[in-house]
Amino acid sequence: MLVTVRHQAQAILRAAGWDLRPCPIVWSPRMSRCAGLFVVEKDRRGVWHPEIRLSIPLLRRRDRAWPVQVCGCHCRTPEEVVRRILEHELIHYKLWAEGVDFGHTDRFRQLAWEAFQHSAITHGIGHEEP
Repeated sequence: MLVTVRHQAQAILRAAGWDLRPCPIVWSPRMSRCAGLFVVEKDRRGVWHPEIRLSIPLLRRRDRAWPVQVCGCHCRTPEEVVRRILEHELIHYKLWAEGVDFGHTDRFRQLAWEAFQHSAITHGIGHEEP
């Protein structure tokens, strides 16, 4: 069975005990400075739409020196890196869904630690040479 990143996000949200359906998640071939990004854009009707974007150039790399730190956690495989980035972006999404500041706030830091044991609130993946 193929486990998609959306299925993975669903499992992460469920395990964290957050009653949310995953927002759209897209892989971006153009993102090269940031491994993951949570964005909210307004459509022509004025409706806001959240989306998580993941970087193909940064997250599909296989030539890293392992282990690598992501969100303050040691990752030993590319799959672990994607999971940590996805967890980070899902925190932004949860805060946005609650209608509060979804930036790197104290609440963000608290959720990152409580739900995922992230000891850092930045990815640590980005601005790398391919």
